[in-house]
Amino acid sequence: MSAYVYGEILVLAATAGVSQSDIRSGRSLLVVLGTILSTYIAHALADIVGAALTGHSLTGMVRHELRDSVPVVSAGVPSLVLLGVAALGWPPAVWAQSLACVILIVRLGLTGLVYRRLHRGMSVERGVRFGLSVALVAALVVALKLVLTH
Repeated sequence: MSAYVYGEILVLAATAGVSQSDIRSGRSLLVVLGTILSTYIAHALADIVGAALTGHSLTGMVRHELRDSVPVVSAGVPSLVLLGVAALGWPPAVWAQSLACVILIVRLGLTGLVYRRLHRGMSVERGVRFGLSVALVAALVVALKLVLTH
């Protein structure tokens, strides 16, 4: 779940932070792709280091952590597709960017229900409330990042 949430937040920040001219020129694809790849590697590396430092064998650990970090990659697919087609001329850049951001926020909002489906440890109502809280906090994190870095 951490790779899923972490990937969604960072891809959302990258998607929301590109300009309309970046989208039209295709540069936004490099920004989002760079975010996906660097986050994937960083997430996998952090888990591998954590496992190694706690005495786990590295045999098989690398493959396991690379697989567990795949949700970071899946987080970026909608943004890459939408920004890519916008770079080709349709839809307009602002529509593609807005839709990509909405998709990412909705996916974050589904976090509680995804967790519930995987673990059956919470009610549907609690899953919905939890997911909405995650989406709200993630949106605040992204807004803070954009205010401080742009």
